[in-house]
Amino acid sequence: MSDQSQRFEWNDAEPGLQSDEFLVKVTDSSIQDYRLATGDQSRRTPVAYIFVAAPQRRHATMASVGCHAPEQDKYEPRSTPYVGSTVRYHREISTGDIVRSRTFLDRKFERGGNRFIVFRVDATNSDGEAIAEYEYTCLWERGEVRSSLRRSSVPKDLTTTIGEVLTKNETSETIAAYGKLPVGRPGDWLSTHTNEEFASKAIFRAPVNAGVATVGYTTQWLDSVERSGFLWNGGCLESRALAPVKAGDSLQISGMVLEENLNEARVYEILVVNQSGVTVFRSVATFSDI
Repeated sequence: MSDQSQRFEWNDAEPGLQSDEFLVKVTDSSIQDYRLATGDQSRRTPVAYIFVAAPQRRHATMASVGCHAPEQDKYEPRSTPYVGSTVRYHREISTGDIVRSRTFLDRKFERGGNRFIVFRVDATNSDGEAIAEYEYTCLWERGEVRSSLRRSSVPKDLTTTIGEVLTKNETSETIAAYGKLPVGRPGDWLSTHTNEEFASKAIFRAPVNAGVATVGYTTQWLDSVERSGFLWNGGCLESRALAPVKAGDSLQISGMVLEENLNEARVYEILVVNQSGVTVFRSVATFSDI
């Protein structure tokens, strides 16, 4: 980060800003590192690996106008945490692929006194064929009204769930393992996942796991009830963080079929509930066999 650059502010967030192109070569070791960090044992490439192969380099969109991210600020750094994401898949990533991605500032909005910025990442292979695109929403500024990140509980009828409940025990080691995966961040980025001093002063007052790590937990449950990696070919995965996941949390992940029709389209809802009975995360997966 240049000492001369300015911190990126709300008024700088103009839709259409874009990063440079980022290239990632997919290797067996990089996929294995992801598996070890998340405990993913799916037979095919994990669908949430997209966040590593095509990382959301939002700092690079800010650098395009000569600015640095709030997490890079020397004097008043602050976090801009994950709120939610929507991924649309087109084809599977395999070992040897070169994934080309570019990050765009898609839009910004205000709700409940808070400000949010939505970044979009487009990923293609070396032949220019679409692999996936996803939107990544972050909380840019927290206002006086804090309802958007209130600890929420989503009603859950346990009698309608299918498959087995997947249990994940989050620890400081699992949080750090995911936080250390290579996702194209600059060396001066202050992460709420790996920098305890920064995290203790940030919005959640402690290190938290990456929201996209929890996305991966929900896709692991999907793999247990569907054929492995079924989202890669035309699926959509919408996810929302409802409360932070911290070290010491025990997560129970289960789901149900929300919708199924004659055209073999299926919609799954997956909920992540912590040891206090609070629903901390929700994903909705949509897929059609057509």
